[in-house]
Amino acid sequence: MPTMTLTRQDARLEAALGQSLTSLVATEARADAATSRVIETHRALVAAETAVSFQRVRLINIAAAKRRVDDGVLDELDAQLEKLEVAAEERDALEADLVRLLQEREEETKRQADQVAAVAVPVVVVQGAARRR
Repeated sequence: MPTMTLTRQDARLEAALGQSLTSLVATEARADAATSRVIETHRALVAAETAVSFQRVRLINIAAAKRRVDDGVLDELDAQLEKLEVAAEERDALEADLVRLLQEREEETKRQADQVAAVAVPVVVVQGAARRR
């Protein structure tokens, strides 16, 4: 099984779906449509996080190269910075999509819990009932 890059939404995803990421990926084939959508969006976010990391490392390598800083190096830095910016924008859009899906899931879970609480039978406790001696 491939390893997953961490995202800022991992803990929230696990809480909203009630399973670990590993378990979710392992049981994805049996997941309902909404859960599958969350898993796929998370998978895309992981890929986007990886792309941001890759572009950041490339930028660092260009900047750290021991060579004379001239127009060529500055152009290379500028081009790489643009690639990093695009990757970060794509990642941010995917993260916003995942957050929206998680909010929908959390709201649905809360609605279901409220319905269960409304249907619950109240328990009456009688205190001071007479005892036989």
